[in-house]
Amino acid sequence: MKVRYYADAEIREMHNHAIRLLTQLHDEHGITVEIDRIDEQHDPITDFPDEVRRLPPEEVYERDFKRNRALNAVIEQTPSEAFKHYGTLDIAGNVAVVDEEGTVQWASTLPGYADGYGPGAESQTAMDFLEDIATSPSTRICIECLHLLDGDENFCPNCGNGLP
Repeated sequence: MKVRYYADAEIREMHNHAIRLLTQLHDEHGITVEIDRIDEQHDPITDFPDEVRRLPPEEVYERDFKRNRALNAVIEQTPSEAFKHYGTLDIAGNVAVVDEEGTVQWASTLPGYADGYGPGAESQTAMDFLEDIATSPSTRICIECLHLLDGDENFCPNCGNGLP
């Protein structure tokens, strides 16, 4: 299991905060993290513990979201509704949980800077998710429970399963 960040978030502070949280996940919890820079707006990312790639958003959409049945089953919107707006891809700033085969099993549908979008937004934003799992990943990410995702991001609803 790994966490993937689709960079760069529109707001520099949110982008830098996401990178700090990803580094914390790697350093403190041993979770593999990676960055796909699909909208490079900010400074180069140096000293990042795992992989940083530069990819066009169309390639990322095809690889991670299009025709992804696992993702379709766990987010409220279809991937095209969540990540395509008026024909334009809007992926930057979001995060995803990716299994060992490279399939996105869950993705935020509101980027990290979406705080304050209204009631319920906290269960859909990249930043809320990253902050939660950086604090206690054993209760947030459990491969055994990915199929239980219901949009509330309760990855391990007290099942007792630890991280792989």
